Amino acid sequence: MARTGACGRVSSKRACVDHAPPLFARSKLALAVAAALSSTSIVHPATLLAADADAPAADQGVLAEILVTARKRTENLQDVPISIDVFSSKDLQNLNITQFEDYATLTPSISFVSAGPGTQTFVMRGVSDGSNPNYAAAATTLFLIDDMSMNYYGVTPDLHFYDIERIEVLNGPQGTTFGAGAMAGALRFITNKPDARAFSAGVDTDIGKIEGGTKNLVVEAYLNLPVIPDWTAVRLSVYDDYHGGFITNVNTDRNWANGVTSNNSQWAGKDYNTEKVEGGRFAVGQKIADGWKATLTAMYQSQLTHGAWDEDPFIGGAVNALTGALVNGPVRAEPQDTVVRFGPEFKQYYTKTVDFHLDGDIGIGDLVFASAWWAQDDRWVNEYSEYMQYLNVTPGVGGFNGTTQQSYVCAHGPNYGNTNEAFSGCNVPILYYDYINDTSRWSNELRLQSKEGGWFHWLLGSYWEKTKNPYFNYYHMPGMQYKGDAWQAAAVSYGSSLPPPKPDDWFSYVARSDYQQVTEFTNEVIDILPTLHLELGTVHFQSHFSDSTYGGYWYAPQTPAYAGGSSEKWNSKAGLSWNVTKSVLLYADAAQGFRDGGVNPGLPPVCVTGGKNQAGGANLEFKPDSLTNYELGWKTTWIGGHLLWNGALYYMPWHDLQTLVFDPAICASQSFTANVGNARIYGSESEVKYQVNTAWSFDVMASYNDSHVITDNYSGSGFEVIPGERLPYVPYFNWSGNVRYETPLNNTLRWYGQYDAEHKGDMWNDITADGENGLPRVLQPGYTVMNLRFGLAQTESQWLAELYITNLTNKNAVIYTNEGNYDLRYTRNEPRVFGLRFSYRWGKPGASAE
Repeated sequence: MARTGACGRVSSKRACVDHAPPLFARSKLALAVAAALSSTSIVHPATLLAADADAPAADQGVLAEILVTARKRTENLQDVPISIDVFSSKDLQNLNITQFEDYATLTPSISFVSAGPGTQTFVMRGVSDGSNPNYAAAATTLFLIDDMSMNYYGVTPDLHFYDIERIEVLNGPQGTTFGAGAMAGALRFITNKPDARAFSAGVDTDIGKIEGGTKNLVVEAYLNLPVIPDWTAVRLSVYDDYHGGFITNVNTDRNWANGVTSNNSQWAGKDYNTEKVEGGRFAVGQKIADGWKATLTAMYQSQLTHGAWDEDPFIGGAVNALTGALVNGPVRAEPQDTVVRFGPEFKQYYTKTVDFHLDGDIGIGDLVFASAWWAQDDRWVNEYSEYMQYLNVTPGVGGFNGTTQQSYVCAHGPNYGNTNEAFSGCNVPILYYDYINDTSRWSNELRLQSKEGGWFHWLLGSYWEKTKNPYFNYYHMPGMQYKGDAWQAAAVSYGSSLPPPKPDDWFSYVARSDYQQVTEFTNEVIDILPTLHLELGTVHFQSHFSDSTYGGYWYAPQTPAYAGGSSEKWNSKAGLSWNVTKSVLLYADAAQGFRDGGVNPGLPPVCVTGGKNQAGGANLEFKPDSLTNYELGWKTTWIGGHLLWNGALYYMPWHDLQTLVFDPAICASQSFTANVGNARIYGSESEVKYQVNTAWSFDVMASYNDSHVITDNYSGSGFEVIPGERLPYVPYFNWSGNVRYETPLNNTLRWYGQYDAEHKGDMWNDITADGENGLPRVLQPGYTVMNLRFGLAQTESQWLAELYITNLTNKNAVIYTNEGNYDLRYTRNEPRVFGLRFSYRWGKPGASAE
């Protein structure tokens, strides 16, 4: 293998000499650090590192070598005893992977739900606690851009991906190298870095027509510019991505349970759902001295959405509990791609990142320092009037249903003091919430790893991060009458005489979470024999956290609440791998993963001690949960490098499973996190790649997951977790595959055709057997989506033109069965799109975004 050394990319054994510009003529840094450490270490000569991950092996009719950094060192994929799915830069181009749904649908080990752009929640290998776009506990899977960890509870940035080197999907716990958030696995996005060897630039455009909707338009461009050849370079990438609508918000008159009639024309219309994403990334790369380099990268993205990506499968069935009348008729089916919404719906996401990366050769090893900062500011304005109309957790007079809730917009109506009082003097019961979430994180990592060669390969490191998360929620009820009977009766019941902070403030709160963690980690690989390798790793984790909140239903007295705590844990892994031949690797390992514990701040006293028809018993704290992965795997290549077959079998017991609980019997006004029991997962995953010749290639990936609850340790009556039931949002079987034919037309042109298909199996939409918010649990149907592409390209990869059809059969796939708003909604995928894609490149092909 060749290494990028002091003279750039090495392609032969010829000696070479670098000539530094005057500013960097000599560096004493490497010598000084090495001298300080060499007294206790043996210095090994530097060995050559692997070359370009996308070497043109396929041009000779065999599979290209794929390089990964899953163990924080550059290695051939087939030499790493970890189950990894990789999308190389060529895969990203061929499959047009630019957003979350693209890679998540293609990766069988990932299952996900989404209520539209910016709301995606995903899990790996079936490790699902029921988190969804409405309510989320701490993530079980880590999301990284280069060395920057970017997910926090329900926050997983929905980024547009352009100018990306590769995506690595690391299946199974990765805690000894990536920390607590990687309990079930890690997603890593490796960006293209500034290249000081050669100029390159590119532009990409994509225009598509949505069947039954409007248009999509994407424009992207990048520039790689050497400033001082072989020493300094800058890289800039920008994008503008508009996705048109295909949902209709039907213009409707509604009879409300309180007797008022209104119309939603203010919000109704065709092509109701649109998304606009704009952003870019700027990076500066600097060679400091031989063996030392630094990269500073900044990124910004704005994502603005309007409307809903849902369908309302049914309408009607709202009941006036006083009379029993179906105020807007019986339940009836709604047409496909339609909703009926009576309030504003939009979302705004602003993401900013800064990432500094320093690499240095200190003689005994390679030193890496990575410092990162990111912030994401979100605003969700969601229509919640369906809750007011269709809420029916406890039917009948005086129950927790739409009739009692709509009394708050009336002068007179059912209330605590008189549950049979007739409605009069009522306003329209519109309700919507305005949720603002600002998350920021600063992190630092320092690690030192051994040089290549020898029989002992080691990695030592420490990681520190601090996360701040202030957030605010405000439920607007424009027609609320706080002097009405319902509000006043509730206020008397709770002993309050104060009006709400604002006339339409039905429920609001302001809160803040602070989280700090420190980890020390080590990972070693010992070559027992040239073909037998032992891997050992451990991580020590410490955290401190605090949460504060103030607010609630303003007919009750509110006081500030604060809670905090800390945690400490050790996690380890051990594995054995055997190179049976040069093309067959077998491995077995056991690895631990966990999520930190925490607190439930701001719980009303009745939720803890009981009262007001609530049993109480909500816990103020919850424990860490833990998972152990026992895995057998294989990495194999056959037929002289034409065929690859990788796979793994695994069993994962999961103890003290954390999930977010809404149990009206215990706490009718607030959800909280609890440890509800134990679960277990066993499954398998496999990939077969076959490069038949220079023209034909095939790729098939599949996974099977059997994820079930095995014990129920939760004592509440309103949140039933039944042993033997499947975990939610986890299909038994997922698969994806593609076939591609590419051949020259003449000396300067080639053409290709490509077909790909992705399947996600059926899955339950809730962890509880009795469903959510008074609605039954639903088995969400599986789906298969197919895409077709035909293209023409210049042989030297200078330009490409492509015609495509995505969602070839126009499959209406249910991505998420959403009952979080007290009605049933189906979030669907994008309908069939007919499109044209065009790309053009300047400069050295090897330095391009491809």
